[in-house]
Amino acid sequence: MIIRVLERAQKLNLCKCYVACCCEEIKRVVEDYGGEAIITDPELQSGTDRVFAAVETLDRKPEYVINLQGDTPVFDPLMLSKSLEELKGNIEIDIATPATYCESLSDAANENVVKAVFNNMENKMPGKALYFSRSRIPHGATFFYSHVGIYAYRYDSLKKFMSLPRTFCERVERLEQLRALQNGMTIHVVPTEGVALSVDVTDDLKAVLKHYVR
Repeated sequence: MIIRVLERAQKLNLCKCYVACCCEEIKRVVEDYGGEAIITDPELQSGTDRVFAAVETLDRKPEYVINLQGDTPVFDPLMLSKSLEELKGNIEIDIATPATYCESLSDAANENVVKAVFNNMENKMPGKALYFSRSRIPHGATFFYSHVGIYAYRYDSLKKFMSLPRTFCERVERLEQLRALQNGMTIHVVPTEGVALSVDVTDDLKAVLKHYVR
């Protein structure tokens, strides 16, 4: 699965790619493929913690950092470039992240599908994030946006985020991006086309396997 993520990340030749991991086993798999891996503390609590720890080992700190989830083997690589373009295009943005349009009420009710609410969502245009939730929001809407776990950060914004304590909404929703919102950081959501599949439960794995063998 991690190699599938790395393959897609490398498709656009957008930037240098590293796999931040917690053990020698994953590092070996990545290096056997020809990639680069950085081992970080296995006790770190989140993917963002791990990405920041890996970045801090680099001699030269990047201006921008894109955080991909290792459990999302299916996504359109253009989600990366569009998020980065949104970040570069507005100096007031701290973080940019993609979301996909969806009308499935069953997905809306699924707590493993994170919903994003943002300005301009009715026009399918990028906008400022208002909230993210595992609940079905906005209440009563006939469509919603499914958040994709890809984050484009300015390095300084990532460093600031890591200095902030966990917040109430972050803890109860189990969504770390809410830490940024509750502390006044600006996140822009970028509507994107295509499918993004992450693996959180067994049914997700079945969907990913079906995608690759169809």
